[in-house]
Amino acid sequence: MSRYLLIILVSLLLFAGCSFRSATDRLGSEGSGKQEYRYFKYENEYIIYALYYKEHKDYLKAYTLFKELYDKTSNPEYLQEAAKLLIALKKYDEALEELKTLLQNDPENVELYRLMTIAYIKLGKKDEALKSADKALELDPDNLQNVDMTASIYMMEREYKKAYEAYEHYYEKHHDDESLIRMASILFHKMNDRKKSMKLLESHRKIIGCSEKVCLFLAEIYRQENDLDGLASVYSNLYEATGKSEYAQKAAEIYTYEKRYKKAIEILEASDADERLLLAVLKQSREYKKALALAKKLYEETLDPIWQAEYGVLLYEAAEKKDDPSLLKNVQKALESAFEEGVDDSLYLNYLGYLLIDHDLDIKRGMKLVEKALEKAPDSPFYLDSLAWGYYKLGKCADAKKYMKRVVEKMGLDDEEIKLHWEKINRCRSEKK
Repeated sequence: MSRYLLIILVSLLLFAGCSFRSATDRLGSEGSGKQEYRYFKYENEYIIYALYYKEHKDYLKAYTLFKELYDKTSNPEYLQEAAKLLIALKKYDEALEELKTLLQNDPENVELYRLMTIAYIKLGKKDEALKSADKALELDPDNLQNVDMTASIYMMEREYKKAYEAYEHYYEKHHDDESLIRMASILFHKMNDRKKSMKLLESHRKIIGCSEKVCLFLAEIYRQENDLDGLASVYSNLYEATGKSEYAQKAAEIYTYEKRYKKAIEILEASDADERLLLAVLKQSREYKKALALAKKLYEETLDPIWQAEYGVLLYEAAEKKDDPSLLKNVQKALESAFEEGVDDSLYLNYLGYLLIDHDLDIKRGMKLVEKALEKAPDSPFYLDSLAWGYYKLGKCADAKKYMKRVVEKMGLDDEEIKLHWEKINRCRSEKK
């Protein structure tokens, strides 16, 4: 025997010592009393090999050894193990005969009724399977495994209401997550009663609480129903219960989509889930001072120049007096510094370009920046508007009109700033004529 096999067998022997009562265990000390089962000298060796064959899925050899162990010792544990192996070998009728033999001496053995249920199901004998499953449940009603067996038979027979009621009876006593989820799943997927399924889960969430498993199941239902309010509420609950930032982020994304910015900001600030998303929401809700402080923090922590560019933009947006020379100087400095460090985003190029044009700081430099932005997004009406405004500032009214016409064709005159530019450029052209 190889050393490898020896190690396996020793391990199995240790396992066998936990699983089966050996001859020595049964006999006790010498002369202590009546022998419960017959003594068999090679019992431990048989156990080792039987378990070895079972582990390697050689069920026939394993069955033969366990059956022989039972014949030599009369220990019902070995016959029960043999019956399991007969089921694995698909010899269901033979397994049932062995199980019935065992039940004669141990009529309240729940495990035997479970094994009988499996054998009957495999044979297609649903009525007999239900009887044995019900008996297991009667003997041990507080074991969810027994409820599962009874309910599974009802499910196979499409008797979904009875399956639901089996779990409901258990849930009313235990108020556990597992039976709750099974009930909700039957309602939602089989009985097509989605409202009752959600009501059941929501009631549990309010009264008992929402574990991660229950909340995730409820979230999936809300997702399938496209109920964003319910989905966001569950994700918020999940964050509160688990402290996992991923749930806070999911809730915030939904709140942002629904333009419920205050809720999104609250949960993002509380969780530190996604500071980039928080910055975007703060900008969207025009809370520029908070956004400015966050952009500065992100730049200091990461040294990523994109946050330097964001800082420059927000410095201007947060200011009350936007024509303050010192403010404009600081904004320009922040954005130019970001460009030097590698930022080449058309959004920031246009932003500084328009700023230089609009405040008459450096119109030609501003137009170069806008033209660079247009190389990346040639059809952007906002960038075309900036360029048109630059030509207007330089007094080149025909060129301004040409570009502004494209802007109006794309966007119309609903935007107040575009409307103002269009009117001024039109007057400029007529004055030149």
